[in-house]
Amino acid sequence: MPKKAKKMDGYIDLTAAQKAQHEAWRPLTVHEANRLAKSRWKTVKVRRDPEDARLWRVERPGSVQAHEPMTREAFLAFLDTGEVVPTKDRQTAAEVYAERRRDIDRLMDFLGQELRKHQKESTADPRNWGAAGDLYRVRSSLLEVLAGLRGVEIEDIERCL
Repeated sequence: MPKKAKKMDGYIDLTAAQKAQHEAWRPLTVHEANRLAKSRWKTVKVRRDPEDARLWRVERPGSVQAHEPMTREAFLAFLDTGEVVPTKDRQTAAEVYAERRRDIDRLMDFLGQELRKHQKESTADPRNWGAAGDLYRVRSSLLEVLAGLRGVEIEDIERCL
């Protein structure tokens, strides 16, 4: 049975085994990924994706791909094969996509419910500009999300409204 981590001066002191397990599942930083890639493949470059800073932009000869940050093991396998291995939960990209798509569908349902409730509340107090401000924020966020998905500028979408 592994030892419990001790709390020291506000920080948790991990055992060597816990540190090793943490390192195995910790995604690399962009700097670490580049250093690892240069040690084996001189032509691979990793950068922050310009459209979504949470993603990596991996540039290889003849290919540019956006990926979620990977662990050391997953990144090495990706460099060898060009394909991303399943996550630590053993999910494939298609399974993670389907899971996230279901979440988004549910979130859209929740959004519809909240908008209907919000409209009833704003109808009860038609001189309150707070409700209009709430919708400005929601509209801006939705424009940003749609622009990111379509790969276009927000102004292009606004012209279609």
